[in-house]
Amino acid sequence: MLNYVRQVAICESVQKTIRRALAESDDLSLRMKTSQIPTTDGILRTVSLTPGVDTEEKLKVFMMEHALGSLRLTPSQREHLDLND
Repeated sequence: MLNYVRQVAICESVQKTIRRALAESDDLSLRMKTSQIPTTDGILRTVSLTPGVDTEEKLKVFMMEHALGSLRLTPSQREHLDLND
């Protein structure tokens, strides 16, 4: 398992990526969802309860999916987000 400091850095990077993608969207409803991105503490609590997230890549994928799931985006909205880091 990655140490806590590294997990925080990864989480903040994932949050930044999502915020940037939402802010750059042409869809006003997507831009408004920025405030609904889960907090770092919330995401890390969820990670701590999830077995099998033991590499940096798995952690990034899990955090991205958890955060996007919390936003309750439609399939169309997800498709229009550019989440390339």
